[in-house]
Amino acid sequence: MARNQIDQIERVFGNIDREVWIVTATNGSQRGGLVATWVSQASIDREQPVVLIGIAPNHYTAELIDASRAFGLHLITESQIHHAWNFAIGSGRDRDKFAGIVSAVAETGSPILTECLAWLDCRVFAVERTGDRNYYWADVIAGQTVSSGSPLTESQLFRSATDEQKQLLRTGRDADITIQRPQRAAWRANLPSLLGPK
Repeated sequence: MARNQIDQIERVFGNIDREVWIVTATNGSQRGGLVATWVSQASIDREQPVVLIGIAPNHYTAELIDASRAFGLHLITESQIHHAWNFAIGSGRDRDKFAGIVSAVAETGSPILTECLAWLDCRVFAVERTGDRNYYWADVIAGQTVSSGSPLTESQLFRSATDEQKQLLRTGRDADITIQRPQRAAWRANLPSLLGPK
């Protein structure tokens, strides 16, 4: 694809200012979390709420979700942005992202941040692996609004970033793309044709 077209598409997506979510999970004594923006309510039935999240399969948190079949979701405010940077940078394989953070244990066993705007406790019932993303559908079994304010968004997070934080995010993104692009291509190459012959 031409560079101009890539830039145009990126500008279209730049009009979307998604909420920043912190996803947490645990498996026995292992726990971890990351920042995600691909989180969506997936049911209009208020008595049976469902969420859908997309997580890169090479992330430690995806391993924990696969093992536990559960995760916690958290919205934070701009004043709680330190949580976003803690969970966005680096891997839980290398450090305990919960060190120094007060958390509780939800019904599913997922760690719940006690300092947040709101949280949801989620139990996975289906997953679709698409090479560069695992899409998890989960029943929301509990939730609570903890504080007041508006959810932190992507644009607020990037506006607050130092040059070093921006570089760390770019480096992490580029490393993920290097790993995920061939996995996505392999998945697509093995898809049955749903559209029929060209």
